[in-house]
Amino acid sequence: MSKEQAEKHAKSIVKKLLWVVVGIVLSLAVVCVVLIVMGPMVGNVFSTINDSLSSIESYSLSPTLPVSNGYRQSVVVQVPQRVIIRDGYISLAVKDTRASSEAVGQMVKEMETEGAFVVASQETSGTDDPMPEIRMTIRIPAERFDEVMDRLAALGVKVLERREVAEDVTEEYVDLQARLEAMEAARERLKEIMSKAETVEELLSAEQQLTARETEIESIQGRLEYLTQSAKMSKIEITLLPSELNLPLGAKWQPGETARNAYRGLVKSAQGAINLLIYFGIVGLPWLVILGLIAFGVRRIIIRYRAKSSPMDKST
Repeated sequence: MSKEQAEKHAKSIVKKLLWVVVGIVLSLAVVCVVLIVMGPMVGNVFSTINDSLSSIESYSLSPTLPVSNGYRQSVVVQVPQRVIIRDGYISLAVKDTRASSEAVGQMVKEMETEGAFVVASQETSGTDDPMPEIRMTIRIPAERFDEVMDRLAALGVKVLERREVAEDVTEEYVDLQARLEAMEAARERLKEIMSKAETVEELLSAEQQLTARETEIESIQGRLEYLTQSAKMSKIEITLLPSELNLPLGAKWQPGETARNAYRGLVKSAQGAINLLIYFGIVGLPWLVILGLIAFGVRRIIIRYRAKSSPMDKST
């Protein structure tokens, strides 16, 4: 075999190995892309199936009761008016945060006879801040929710954020009512069994079950009360921030805070670099080792073929 033929043969082997490596890399890349694309879709499908099964298992308008006189009783609950819980959040830039807070308090006081009240109020300010940042939470009648949100928006120089959320809990409400009626009927049945118990064992067993039923009844009643009050009284969270136009010049210049933020940025960047090195060491380093071994093997093959071809060239 001549030197040229040996080199051509070695090059063909190297090309084949490179194509094998490229094929492996491309196959892995395709698998990763498919997993990334199909993963959320498959997860959503299973999530939908699980939600459907959960709703089928949990929702029942006609729960069964214990057998009485050989017949199984059932409770049919009439579906009430829709039970909707409406909550809101609004963030405002205002001229004077304390004055705006007082205006919100006055607004709530106007609806005090309807059950409105201030749930919480908190002020946050630095040593050099002329006006504090104020956060408030209020409860107002649900039928006046839109009116109150608009009135709150009118207090600000600018509405920074406004969110309104409505949750329909009618299904849960009806289910809880049905379960409550079933539990109350079971409780009365247990009381009847206790009055007719002939042995201490029967009495203790019935009493134990009665205690469990009463605990469940109290839990269901508490949840029903919470849903009722939440649907009746909407919750609104309010954030009042001082408008930049109404702050004195230089009021926000804080060199110490700037240095602190710079130090935090340095720490976060160092953490990010370390995390990147760790991620590379776990994910990328094994692939580099594999590719290095392949390159080493290719190099060894080329060296061997060159060594074999050299004596032949000399002999010719």
